[in-house]
Amino acid sequence: MNVKTYLFDFDDTLIDTKIYVEIYQPILDMIKEKLKIDPLEKAKELGLTKNKFARYDTGDLCAELGLLEEYYEILEKEIKIRDVLHDNIVNIFKKLKKDNKIIGIVSNSMRRTIKLYFDKYEINVDFIFSKDDADCQKYKDEYWQVLIKKHHLNPKECLVIGDHQHDDVTMPKKFGFKTMLIKNPHELKNILKN
Repeated sequence: MNVKTYLFDFDDTLIDTKIYVEIYQPILDMIKEKLKIDPLEKAKELGLTKNKFARYDTGDLCAELGLLEEYYEILEKEIKIRDVLHDNIVNIFKKLKKDNKIIGIVSNSMRRTIKLYFDKYEINVDFIFSKDDADCQKYKDEYWQVLIKKHHLNPKECLVIGDHQHDDVTMPKKFGFKTMLIKNPHELKNILKN
């Protein structure tokens, strides 16, 4: 496989998302205290959808409610005290860079969230492409179309690596990307075998 560009999903691929479980209730409590509303009812009213864990994305909810700074205060504190980067990522990135490969992040997360983690772990990639850049999430055609155009990608020379069958395999394949579905982070070491 002639891969020049490696496109990694972020949550559950590079980062252990248990941290979001830990901050879920503190974020809901903060919203309730600041705005005197039921945050779950408000999320439903705003038309937010629940994730695969049957929870609303508290980052999206805080963005809708104008509470992103408060959200990031809580998240940043947790990031500082937790190791959530999957173990073998740094070595994989070093090897890919040594082989002159391009590394990109393709994520439904907010750009600021991704940067917080990368700053903590001092990880450098060639580019980050988030839902903020596409103005939509990976399940939409526009996400992949904007990614290709913005970063001048030839999908046949790219490998998308992620944990979500639809967002990280079905959708990118539709545009000609090579894909690799991982069920757990230990499978990431298989990237170096390609």
